[in-house]
Amino acid sequence: MRWNLQSYIKKKLLRRILVKTKLKTRPSILTKSLARITFLLVIINTVIQFLIYGFGIKKDWFLLFNMDKEVNMPTIFSCILLLICASLISLITKNYEDMNDLNLRKWNGLKWIFVFLAFDEGLQIHEAFIIPSIKPMLPAILTVVWVIPYSIFAILAIIYFMPLLKSLPRKIKVMILFSGLIYISGALGLEMIGSFLVRTGDIRLHGISYGLISTLEETLEMVGLLFFIHTLLKYIFDYQKQILKINLHISGSN
Repeated sequence: MRWNLQSYIKKKLLRRILVKTKLKTRPSILTKSLARITFLLVIINTVIQFLIYGFGIKKDWFLLFNMDKEVNMPTIFSCILLLICASLISLITKNYEDMNDLNLRKWNGLKWIFVFLAFDEGLQIHEAFIIPSIKPMLPAILTVVWVIPYSIFAILAIIYFMPLLKSLPRKIKVMILFSGLIYISGALGLEMIGSFLVRTGDIRLHGISYGLISTLEETLEMVGLLFFIHTLLKYIFDYQKQILKINLHISGSN
């Protein structure tokens, strides 16, 4: 009897098929994938900055990858990173047996901060704090007015979450501090430095120097978030002993 591959496929695959694949994800798998995307976005943006300010080349599609602009691919990716942080924190809270635990409430508070930051990144909520009339009254380094309330909020957040940080394993504690330092250095530090240099006339607002500062600023934000994601995953796997499983169901029918 002649073997008919097509008939075999119809009989076996067009009936109901259930394939269960359990994927045990390690921290490095996710963070390496996100890091590759970050690297690609940074390279594309850097090339765009040199094409615009070095050679005067301007294309409409540059706006999609220009980190000096808003509501584009880098912005969306940053929002995704922030929401991944919020999701992982939510996963951490599910491992708490005592629902009245003070640390649980702090984890939940941190989760909602990342949700807010994701919306802020996408909708540019912080821009509402920029009031042109008070700019002349402020030092050059505070030209971007929103850094004032956000810096105050960052300080208050550090004070509030310090007990939670102290309760964590030493390695996780150091990694969280390092990721926070990287993120704040970009989000607040380089933002103020760039504004200061523009206000004092050392660089032009629309020039290669400012473009590269903006690139470094966004890169540090993404790297800080990547490192924080890796830290949360490490805490989930190595200390909470959780295992992430993805079930893949493939069904076929006539």
